[in-house]
Amino acid sequence: MANDDTTTTRHTAPGATPPDVQPGGGASLLKTAFKLIVLFGVAAYLIFALTTLNRPSETLLCQGMDISIADTGFITPADVRALLEAQGMLPEGRNFDDIRLADMESCLVASSYVSQALCYQTPEGKIAVNIKPRKPIIHVLNSRGEDFYIDNSGGTMPRSGHTADLLVMTGHVDRATAPALYTDMALTMNADTFWRSRIEEIHVDPHGELLLTPRLGNHTIVLGDTAAIADKLHRLRLFYEEAMPRAGWSRYKTISLKFDNQIVCTKWE
Repeated sequence: MANDDTTTTRHTAPGATPPDVQPGGGASLLKTAFKLIVLFGVAAYLIFALTTLNRPSETLLCQGMDISIADTGFITPADVRALLEAQGMLPEGRNFDDIRLADMESCLVASSYVSQALCYQTPEGKIAVNIKPRKPIIHVLNSRGEDFYIDNSGGTMPRSGHTADLLVMTGHVDRATAPALYTDMALTMNADTFWRSRIEEIHVDPHGELLLTPRLGNHTIVLGDTAAIADKLHRLRLFYEEAMPRAGWSRYKTISLKFDNQIVCTKWE
């Protein structure tokens, strides 16, 4: 009797790969997984960079101040801090969006001892403060009891707690007119070590004449008014270098340069 059930047998040639199994399937899956992991890592880094490196500035705090003073004057880094602190403008620990750099500069240049101020943010998260101080060139102690300085730009400065080795001007000096009258003379004398080392005091008498007191010798130098100061100092220098070593530093009572092309001396009796 014939059997109605039919059994089909699939034969595979020896050494051949079954038709439902693809070559290298496991390795392909590993490569795909690795690519997904790399892409995920790059995406995570970009998200981190966008949220951290481009963080809104209001979340960044100032880490401190770097104070630089360009030249000698009557202001120190401690003075700069004190000026800003008095106005509630110290930047440390504050959000950068809350720091007004222009206001800081205005606060600093309002000081009688500051000529220029520049404030800016540094890459290190600090505020740099660059100061150019006003430079005093002569110290005035007048007959009215006023005590002030004339600076190199022709302005006046109040007395400071700091000290400096400056020419001293005494006598009948009017604070309002002193800068216009004496700035050029003070600049000329301060620019030359010869005069800085030899002249101790400039006195203005009631008639407005300038009398110089030297550091060496027992005489008074009469310059007269402020006209032709450079020429008068030039003649005095020649006299000091050529005549005084021969005559002696104690021979003359006065040395006058009031008149053009002349040096008039009076001896001690």
